[in-house]
Amino acid sequence: MPNQVTAIVPTFNRSAFLDEALTALRRQDRPLSQIIVWDDGSVDDTGTVACRHAAESDVPILYQRAENGGKSRALNRSLELATGDYIWICDDDDVSLPGAARLMADALDRTGAGMAAGRHLRFSDDPASGARVLGDTGYWPDLSRGSVLRHLLEDIFFFQNATLVRRGLYDQVGPFREDLKRSIDYEMLVRLAARAPVAMLDDVLFHQRKHDGARGPAGAQHGVAQSEQVWLENDRAIFAGFRNMLPLTLYGAFFSGGSEALRHRAALLQRACVYARRCDWDAAIADLAAAAHIEAGPLDPVELGILRRAMSGKHGAADAFRGPVRRQILTDLARTGPYGRQIARGLARGAKWRLRAALQRRDLGEALRVARFALHGSGRPDAAAGPGLTENRTLPQEAYQW
Repeated sequence: MPNQVTAIVPTFNRSAFLDEALTALRRQDRPLSQIIVWDDGSVDDTGTVACRHAAESDVPILYQRAENGGKSRALNRSLELATGDYIWICDDDDVSLPGAARLMADALDRTGAGMAAGRHLRFSDDPASGARVLGDTGYWPDLSRGSVLRHLLEDIFFFQNATLVRRGLYDQVGPFREDLKRSIDYEMLVRLAARAPVAMLDDVLFHQRKHDGARGPAGAQHGVAQSEQVWLENDRAIFAGFRNMLPLTLYGAFFSGGSEALRHRAALLQRACVYARRCDWDAAIADLAAAAHIEAGPLDPVELGILRRAMSGKHGAADAFRGPVRRQILTDLARTGPYGRQIARGLARGAKWRLRAALQRRDLGEALRVARFALHGSGRPDAAAGPGLTENRTLPQEAYQW
């Protein structure tokens, strides 16, 4: 008997979108064993839409309604009711493609991975004509270098509608955090990927709706204009939790080759990169300073790549170009010794593309600050000595045993 798939759809006041989302799930070419619709206290006709689908569907649909408690609580309660071997969490406003369940379940069956994940395309509906406008995926990293977990720690690029997870892996990592208002999905995806391999698919598995509706639980809703700041604040909050949760040895497993000291230094730089991309410079500089004291020779090209990525996060790096953070990087870090100077220069070189971005925005004040910072990256990097580092695309199994 093939492994069974349960789809979970948490929903709140989106009956117009829910109808299309449920229709797409019912049309999967690998039939689902169960669909759970958890109504998080909607006051529209969500219940009517869900019950109509339940009456018409060949797939068992379980409709549950509770007072509004947020998406995490809805997911945790739904997981208690799920009977499938594989769990597929689907947002109520997105549209799954017919082959999605089959492709992801086949990947889990074939590879034994803990999670399968794939691509999406964004779309919107033209308000004047009603025509559907299909866009692109948005951010998608170069997966030919580095592990899935490394890329995911740097930025989210796949989403729950395009993931299928073994039920046992959810049991292992624990429930969704109910104290978070946003970044709930991202926080869970990192926990899952830090405990088991991810089988990546290049297939487009769902269409992600882009719209202007309110977001978040009833008590903390915000519009699209506020999303960037809300996302950054919650992104930083979840990674503050990961600081002590994810061991440095996990970051070290991203690399092979070179000496043990070199891999340890790369692990510190990689963790610094993750926190710099969250604009958490206190955490990033602590790791940069620790890395600067490791006697492992001139920086490896892989390490220089890490420093370049540290300056290219979607939230920007404005704090690095002014005030205390600038001084900590260009003065304090550089004074620690030759490796500190190399790290500071590597960050400065990585900031150069921020100069182009500031000029394109015609933000001359920011462009001047970035240019002064980037000048410290002039000159050729010192040549790395000895065997170099390699980024692992696949992590050893023991890396997940922490």
